[in-house]
Amino acid sequence: MLIKETGMMNNPHFDSNLVVWDDAYSGRFQPPPQGYSEQFDLQWRLSLIDARYGRAPGASSDERYINDRIYEWTGVHPDGIDGFHDPTGGVRKLDEPVPVEAIRGRRCLDAGCGMGRWTRVMQRLGAAEVVSVDVSKSALEATRRFNPNTQYCDLMNMPEVHPEWVGTFDFVNFWGVAMCTHDPLKAFLSAAAMVKDGGYLFLMVYADGGLHHQPLTNLQRKIFHSLSSVEERLRFVEHVFHRRWDWRYPLRVNLEHLYANLRGFHKGTLVGVLDMLEPWYNWVIPWQVIEGWREKGGFREARLLNPKEERRCAYHVLFRK
Repeated sequence: MLIKETGMMNNPHFDSNLVVWDDAYSGRFQPPPQGYSEQFDLQWRLSLIDARYGRAPGASSDERYINDRIYEWTGVHPDGIDGFHDPTGGVRKLDEPVPVEAIRGRRCLDAGCGMGRWTRVMQRLGAAEVVSVDVSKSALEATRRFNPNTQYCDLMNMPEVHPEWVGTFDFVNFWGVAMCTHDPLKAFLSAAAMVKDGGYLFLMVYADGGLHHQPLTNLQRKIFHSLSSVEERLRFVEHVFHRRWDWRYPLRVNLEHLYANLRGFHKGTLVGVLDMLEPWYNWVIPWQVIEGWREKGGFREARLLNPKEERRCAYHVLFRK
């Protein structure tokens, strides 16, 4: 099954080694050559039909995983445990919790809902309404199993597409979306416009302490996008997941992978590897940029919720208008 070629369009990551976003780049780049809908549909389609991709914290909407996500946000586990059901899942409780009162009885938007895990979390926390939007039809199909209030929507242009939504939501979840666009500033401002006065926006974007700031990740993503079929790309996902020897990697990396495999170190999840490789854009967003987004988005507060994380893979930020 062939997918569209990337053609001759430049990618700032692969062609110029630009992985750290600066708002000065806003307006310079174009949407992915195959479009956002096709770009993100593969991982969610696989999550629906292949248990190896669907049974993971990043994709599953099973109650056990949702309970873990509630604990991640609030620090209180519905099952009365102190920790996660899957201790190797690569997740941690936020240092500062998301205030439940910002969600309970409120109108919420899950912008870029994916398989709907955060939609389900907001429902479980007592949201009066959750509107779930995405560009992936497979993601919307998955989320519709427990939330009929779904909408196909271009997240880059929500104010233009849905002017009736502007300034009407008490809580907007924008988890893992902005950094996977051609213009993270524009994406953020699109989501920010949906928040009403006094309302909140939860943002998660990649930080410079994680995989996406590493040259190896950029190399692996470049290889993935050079492949011309879904079958080839999925074989490469397995290749990366199993940390197999690769002549295209530096020798040091191959030796580190060999050591990790011999010691039996945790490999993460297949959907996590695909999520790392599949987006055409995968920016690292510096904290100073996020601080600038507070004023540009019309917020009076931007609070970092994971300040104690030593090697910060992502910024979890709560904005308030």
